[in-house]
Amino acid sequence: MPEPRRVRYFHGWNVVAFTLVIQAVTIGISIYSFALFVVPWLTEFEVERTEVMLAIFLLQMSFGAISPLCGRLLDRFPMRALVMIGGAATAAGLLAMSFATALWQIVLIHVTLLPLGMVLAGTLASQTMVTKWFVAKRGLAIGISTMGTSLGGFAFPLITAFLIGARGWQDTLLVLAAIALALTVPAAFFVLRRQPPTIERTGRPAVQNLEAKQFLRSRSFWIPIVCFVPVNAAFGGVQFSLGAYVFDLGFEQGMAANLIAITSVAMIAGKFTFGSLGDHVDHRRLYWVVTTSLAAALLCYSFAPSRAGLIAAAALQGFATGGVLPLLSVMYAERFGVASFGRVMGWVNLFVMVGSAGSLYSGWVFDLTGSYQPAFLTFLAALAPAAVLMAWLPTGGSGVAAKTNGGQPRQAVERR
Repeated sequence: MPEPRRVRYFHGWNVVAFTLVIQAVTIGISIYSFALFVVPWLTEFEVERTEVMLAIFLLQMSFGAISPLCGRLLDRFPMRALVMIGGAATAAGLLAMSFATALWQIVLIHVTLLPLGMVLAGTLASQTMVTKWFVAKRGLAIGISTMGTSLGGFAFPLITAFLIGARGWQDTLLVLAAIALALTVPAAFFVLRRQPPTIERTGRPAVQNLEAKQFLRSRSFWIPIVCFVPVNAAFGGVQFSLGAYVFDLGFEQGMAANLIAITSVAMIAGKFTFGSLGDHVDHRRLYWVVTTSLAAALLCYSFAPSRAGLIAAAALQGFATGGVLPLLSVMYAERFGVASFGRVMGWVNLFVMVGSAGSLYSGWVFDLTGSYQPAFLTFLAALAPAAVLMAWLPTGGSGVAAKTNGGQPRQAVERR
């Protein structure tokens, strides 16, 4: 009687777990905890809200600006060293900010070290790693991986709020720097010793490497970008203003941390939902669910600023924006293949980050009118034409990779 075949454990799931951790650290600290530093920095440096919002705006713009170059590096070189550099950059940036004596120093670090950490040890690196390790279960793996940003968005704002209240913002940054270094660099050294199977087995990528001029001429490249820019703007315009917004409404800062945590928990549900459905459901329909939920959240923020209304808004916003990362990943992986995924997504980040102006816009509108409502309603209005445009997105397999190289076959590269 033949001996039963032993199923070997697939290392790709270790990579998924690792990307979950590094995204929790880099995004949870750099993005989700930012709102909790706004009020302390307003007091410490005696500046306007627009000036503080300039830091997070430039962080996202710098992230987008360096993404094409870093995406190319992620496609061409082993990821272990790159991710270790990203983790070290994040820790160094947090450490340097703890010694800041003026707001311009905070802004400078948000333009240099923190974006480098977010690219090389955050979403772009994680999406690239998971996409290259998985084919048949790619959407599910990406959905699980991107939960890391939400877990970080749940845990780190609560940790940050507690530390700021107990020790002040400078000591808080010191603690966060130590956490960032400890959770990224050693893990990258051990987990990323192996290469993805498509490269490991054949010695070359499974599909043709695409040059920028090839995919930049594609409608499949531009439609998702244009449609997700207003989603990104709405997220940033609300999320980074929450600390100041709830303060103006008379709530304690702990309420802001709770809302961020609720958003993050809802994002976990959104990421798992959209990630798992992304393998089977028309991506356009999933995008329309995103915009509908986000529109409902903006209405709640604008017209129901009670405790219950804010909680409902945070949950709706979280579910909607939880779909952004997995949807973008499956949209571009299916249309442009795996070998050039880092490069393609690097350029996508460059253009999608235009939406990061939403945080700056919210601060400017408040300084001008004394209210965030006009900004929230502007974001709401921008979602309508984006939802219409998404109807023209070509179905999967019609991208440049499919036309030039037959696309990426949906065969199970990973061992199941």
